[in-house]
Amino acid sequence: MESKKISKQEWQKYFDSFSIRYLKDEQPEYIEIQVLSEDIGVQNEITWTPLKGIAYDPKSDILEIQIDKLDHLISHPQEIYVNEEDNGWLTGMMVIRRDGEKSIIDIR
Repeated sequence: MESKKISKQEWQKYFDSFSIRYLKDEQPEYIEIQVLSEDIGVQNEITWTPLKGIAYDPKSDILEIQIDKLDHLISHPQEIYVNEEDNGWLTGMMVIRRDGEKSIIDIR
């Protein structure tokens, strides 16, 4: 599966559409998030927690990963690469922040 870059102008519509299409049924999807940075190395942030939604707010420039009991916020994302199946199901993504920190997100 090849990664593709999503342009910043598409983020809000892309994640709203994904959340409505795939995350509003009774079957939970799960997410794992790892953060990579030069300062801290690789850190597990979230380990296979139910995913409620993904949203991008262009006003605050925040990507919000909505999970059970709390949200994971990624401020000032600069680039987003996604891995999709042929039917549009998002299996993973990499978010690169302005400061170079990367979030690796797996979905199952």
